[in-house]
Amino acid sequence: MSQPINTCFVDQVTAPIELIDVVPPKQRRGALSRRQLSTLQEIEECLNHTGPNDYSHRHLSICQKTSWSPLQVTKGLLELLVVKHDMSDSFWDLPSCFYHRNDDVEINYSLPVTVTRIGEIIEVHYTIRYPELKPSSGTWAIRQSGLYFQINTSTSRTVSVLFSPTPNSTAHQEIQNFMLGIDSTAIQPAWYIHQLLFATYFPAWRQYIAFLERKLLPETSTTFTTFIEEELRVGYNNLSSLASLDNKFLQVSTLLSHGEDAMVELSSIFKQAGTINASELVAALDNHRRQAVACCRTATFLQRRAQTTAQLLADTLSFRDQILAKQQNSNMLQLNKSAVFLTTLTLLYLPASFVATFFGMNFFDLDQESQRIVGTPMIWIYIVSSVVLTLATFSVYYWVLHHDDAVVSRMSPKVRVGDWKILAQRALTMRGNSTGKSERTLV
Repeated sequence: MSQPINTCFVDQVTAPIELIDVVPPKQRRGALSRRQLSTLQEIEECLNHTGPNDYSHRHLSICQKTSWSPLQVTKGLLELLVVKHDMSDSFWDLPSCFYHRNDDVEINYSLPVTVTRIGEIIEVHYTIRYPELKPSSGTWAIRQSGLYFQINTSTSRTVSVLFSPTPNSTAHQEIQNFMLGIDSTAIQPAWYIHQLLFATYFPAWRQYIAFLERKLLPETSTTFTTFIEEELRVGYNNLSSLASLDNKFLQVSTLLSHGEDAMVELSSIFKQAGTINASELVAALDNHRRQAVACCRTATFLQRRAQTTAQLLADTLSFRDQILAKQQNSNMLQLNKSAVFLTTLTLLYLPASFVATFFGMNFFDLDQESQRIVGTPMIWIYIVSSVVLTLATFSVYYWVLHHDDAVVSRMSPKVRVGDWKILAQRALTMRGNSTGKSERTLV
């Protein structure tokens, strides 16, 4: 058991526990042929005051309040059940799969078919996982159910325990109707419980796969009709959707493979046990197994299709980014050509501008008598100032070139802690407003 067994039970039962006893014909009183108990006190009293000869078939139904909640049964009651029916220690592997959890740990694990033989008693227990539609929200959830079955080969007396993910589950209702309608003169009718469990839940796999396929087809058609040169109708968010569908199809294949193995093992057990109408049970399980194989193949195909679409979309986005980068490079080249042209013009006009500016300064004047340009002796001030300013400019440029990180960090705006809080509150407010608008739109 990978999980502590104490996390699988509750201290006080709030959901109903149902016990159904099919009474042997020789012990009937008038029309009484079966007992149906639902309160904890009645079940404990029945387990304590009834013996193996008081029933021919006994069925106990235990549920979880939700799929992620512990079983709605106390550990003491389950221990009493184990002791009264001589169950082996391997039974505890079954309730260990139903424990309180906060995440998807072991969401894809299913307990394999386990067979235990102790003298004349044969025990079989396993779990299966299947999809179930939530009518309120229209979404699907992966559920888990477990079944324990015990048969005494010498007396043909049977005991079954069903573990359901929710109260009044579909399998619970189907098995309850079956047990209440059993003809007590029949031999080993409780074997049909296994077939009922698969018949109740496994047809939903086809509907669940179709639900996922309806999500995949728009992504696939849009991706395959997208051209790199045109504006893209898909983006990186579509990659996330495809990855999610890929994981779900992989989950479907994994869980269906376990169901196939479970049905093969049960068919083998039915044949070896030599049960009455074993051929009918085996044929029914084989039909369910073939349906599971078909669904598994479909899920595998759709998974590969999702992978192919995701790869094509990733390549399309990559090529599109390359095209955009090429366009940006072309624009940069055009800007560089413009810069070169402007630089050439500057170099062409700069000498003439410098000469005109230089001789236009007050350091020079025109002698009217001699018609000559006369320079002042103070021209050295201009020469020294120009040299010093040029050296200072190149020095600053050299320092900035080697200390650009420090300059950028000093020039960037500083945000105080209070400002961050204001920005966070503003972001949350905007998010709340957008969420409220979307919710009002949906309503």
